[in-house]
Formats: sequence, structure tokens, C-alpha cells
Amino acid sequence: MVALPPVVYGHYRGRQMSESDDACGVPEPLRQAVQDRLKARHDVVLPASGSGRSSASLLKIEIMDIVTVSAGGPTIVVIHAALERPGLPAVHFKGMRQMHVQHSDIKADTTECSAMDAVIQGLGADLATWMLKPVDGVSLVNGA
Repeated sequence: MVALPPVVYGHYRGRQMSESDDACGVPEPLRQAVQDRLKARHDVVLPASGSGRSSASLLKIEIMDIVTVSAGGPTIVVIHAALERPGLPAVHFKGMRQMHVQHSDIKADTTECSAMDAVIQGLGADLATWMLKPVDGVSLVNGA
């Protein structure tokens, strides 16, 4: 079983990320993308607040950086995840995904968040793949 608390904003380059840095509302869709990928192999639960540690592993995800520029500009998300397993040392994962909307694909309704779903889904896949054999210190850029 894996407990997956809400995704939070972390510190990046000495500065605390916050909702004001996130024009696209990344935390909940990112949590959902990870949960969707993990549930094929794990029971995934939202830990109850204030409850003591159970026998479940705990996967904590922090958003370290978000870059969204105008439509067609880069969309980048950097995350840090820590997997805490009972009786074992914590293991850590860093991932970054980026994407551009091709200029030929920019329409009147294209926004700086148009590529965010693909970025979030990619990070969800990266984390789920890492969870198959969680090794400490893994750092991936665009899944590689």
C-alpha cells in the first residue's frame, strides 16, 4: 500500500514556491496522474491527517519549480519525491519535464497552460516507473 498525500510546493533556490507561482494549478492534477499510474500495482490511499504512521509506504511529492511562458513558450515542471518505507531508509527522486506547443499548433485558445497536461502525465509516468524499483538519487529529465 502507498499513501499519497497532497502534492505541495517546495523550496527552490532558496525560495518557497507557492500557488502564486503556479498559473496552471499543478498539484492536484499531478497527484491524480501519479495515483492513476500507481494504482495498477499498488493500493493508493490519501493518508488521514493527524493519523499515526501505518505500515504503508509514504510517497511525498514537492513541486520545486514551474515555468510557464506565453502560449508556445516552454512549460517546465521540476519535482522532488521522497518514498518513506517502514524499516528502510527514505529514497529520493528528482524529475523534470518540459514541453513546447509547436507554433503551428497555437490557436486562439492556446494558453501558457496548454502543454501542462502532457508535462504532468509524463511526470506521473516517470514516478510510477521509478516506484517499480525505487533507487535513491534518481534524477530524470524528460523521462531519461
